[in-house]
Amino acid sequence: MPELPDLTVYAENLAKALTGKKVHEVAYHQRGKLNVSEAELSNAVAGAAVTGVERAGKQVAFRFGNGNIVRVHLMLTGGFVLSDSAKRDRLGYLVLTVTFEDGSVLAVTDEKGWASVTLNPGTEKDAPDALAVTEELLEQLCRKKPKTLIKPLLLDQALIGGIGNAYADEILWAARISPKSPAGKLPSEAVRALADAIPRVLQDAIAELRTRHPDMVSGEYREFLKVHRPELKTSPTGAKVIKENVQSKRTYYTEEQRLYQ
Repeated sequence: MPELPDLTVYAENLAKALTGKKVHEVAYHQRGKLNVSEAELSNAVAGAAVTGVERAGKQVAFRFGNGNIVRVHLMLTGGFVLSDSAKRDRLGYLVLTVTFEDGSVLAVTDEKGWASVTLNPGTEKDAPDALAVTEELLEQLCRKKPKTLIKPLLLDQALIGGIGNAYADEILWAARISPKSPAGKLPSEAVRALADAIPRVLQDAIAELRTRHPDMVSGEYREFLKVHRPELKTSPTGAKVIKENVQSKRTYYTEEQRLYQ
């Protein structure tokens, strides 16, 4: 599943490709989820120009000049494709296609059909974004969810937006905290280390993706991760990488990471 670094670069590249383009037509392909009818979506954005594309937690939001917003959650296997009207019908697993007046096409595809498209999300406030998390917020969350293991806490999109399974492991390794530590057992110095590791790991990953895969609008690239890679035997510091399920999530960590209990 794409995570914050992937989605950040997707959004940057989609913004470069689409900003200023006017929508000619929209087609929903009866795959995935749509919160309104196809006609309502079409009426909302047809004729409107894209004014911006940005990441919102683990979703990508498309803003239009008439004030409407379309958010896409790619879920596990979804992706974006930039194409043109001549090739549109050859694309597979289509969820949504947006054709622009210049003939270019934005497609949302998903083999499993789990991706969701939302027109004008509700007014509920989004969870704090992972890049904006502070030590104070983490202290509050650990007090609020003291029995929750720290890895599931980081993955909870209602608490922190943007972190997925792979980057939770990377963050916890960087902070040297075991993923099996209950949140309420973390001392202040561990919370401080976590607050430092979250933006550092994510920003470093964004920089790596911009360099290694500068045009990406889909896919997940993990070749630079330090522990969350199936082929790794040891961490960069030489510790054995342990691979096991933690509350149903495949987890990668080392004995360098302290278990607080």
